[in-house]
Parts: sequence; C-alpha cells; structure tokens
Amino acid sequence: MNPRLRRLQADFELVRDVFSGHPHVRVEPVGTRLPPETYRIEYRLRGLRLNGEQPEYAEAHTVDLMLPRRYPAEKPYAVPVTPVFHPNIREYFCIADYWAAGTTLVDVISRMGDMIQWRIYNVASPLDGIAARWAAQNEDSGLLPVGNIDMGVAEVNVAIKSKAPRTDETASGGDRPAEDPRDLPVLESPIIPEEPEAATDPEDDFVVSLRRD
Repeated sequence: MNPRLRRLQADFELVRDVFSGHPHVRVEPVGTRLPPETYRIEYRLRGLRLNGEQPEYAEAHTVDLMLPRRYPAEKPYAVPVTPVFHPNIREYFCIADYWAAGTTLVDVISRMGDMIQWRIYNVASPLDGIAARWAAQNEDSGLLPVGNIDMGVAEVNVAIKSKAPRTDETASGGDRPAEDPRDLPVLESPIIPEEPEAATDPEDDFVVSLRRD
C-alpha cells in the first residue's frame, strides 16, 4: 500500500472510531471507494445562516469534505452544502490557518464544527466581508460564540488565528441557552452581500438582529 493510501485508510479508521455514535456529528463516506476520498458531514450544532438580509440561528449543517490527489501535502477542500454565515466560510471553509500535513481528518472535522459555532473565526482575512463586519460589531455583545458544544476531540497543536471572547459558558463547555431574538441587536442598515469590500470597515454603523426558526 502506497503512503497516500495508508494515510487515507488511517484517517478513515480514526474518523469511524471517533465519530461513530457521536451526538452532534455524523460522517458518511461518499461513493463506494474505500478508503474514501470524499465524506459528507452532518453537524447538529448551533450556527448562523442568512435569511434574506437577516442572520438567524440554524441548528443543522451539512458539509462535503474532499481529499485532493496530493493529500495530505495539499489540504482538504470543504464545501458547505447548507449555507453558513461566518467570516471564514463562503463557497468553502478556510482551514489554512490550522492545516498541516500531520493534521488528521478528525481534527479538521472538529475544527469545522468549532467554526460553525463561531468558537473560531478570523476577521483579519475573511472570505465573507459582511460576516466579518457583523462579527467586529458584535464580538463584545455576548452573542459570540453562538454555540458551545465541545466536540470531544483533542486540540490540534498548531497555531491558528482565531477570535472568540471568553465567557463563562465557553469555559464550562456547556450548551448556550437559546436567546430571545427580541433581546438581540436590531437591524439598522441592510446587508448588501454583493459588496463585501465595504463590509470590512468597522467604522460604519451596522447592527444586525438574529432570528431563530
């Protein structure tokens, strides 16, 4: 077995062992090839999505994780199947800040769960300027992170750029209680997704409310 196939097999076995029966994550291979090169991941975690021009809570998320031909020298490519509102997620998840060739797929899946919950975000180099601007104006409001599920996976010993305020809820690792949307910031100016460049300027007034289904 060549080194790449050995790595794919090791990742497959570790993913199966760690996430089999996990209460918040379901990982399934895509296709019939074993070891797999594509996975579909279903997260049961609180995150955000856009409903028109309003961010709202979302409790379920689906992601496709694909392993390129040069994996693990080249990082995995993760695509949100369901929309996610986050500074570092748009057409794909930006995982470059914490990827290294020794990073396992378990680490990647865990970190993407933390990103969905806004436990990890980086407004300095966003994929979604609108989400970065919203984060900059709300990071001291107590809204973030929006979820606090501990994935139960060991931390990856690599440097990452992240921004998440420390709260008692974060320290305890428990679920964040559901907020009343009436207590959240009120929309005072519209979101214009077609103009992400303007979204990185924190000086403009931009306060957005959250809604839940």
